Amino acid sequence: MHIETYKTDVRTTEDAGFIVMLLKFIISDCIMKFDFENNENILRIETNREIKEMVYGVFNKQGFYCQKI
Repeated sequence: MHIETYKTDVRTTEDAGFIVMLLKFIISDCIMKFDFENNENILRIETNREIKEMVYGVFNKQGFYCQKI
């Protein structure tokens, strides 16, 4: 397993929960967690495979920004 980290513009725990729900629907074998302790609203995903394009797709369809860091 490795951890992919994404900087996002998600601001609320409600939006974060919705995004995680959508991501888990298409990437069910990953562990996901938002970190709101800083201003970057980081999403961390533990995964065994390449998922960046799927993550970008979900964020873009919902009108949010994310960038892998």
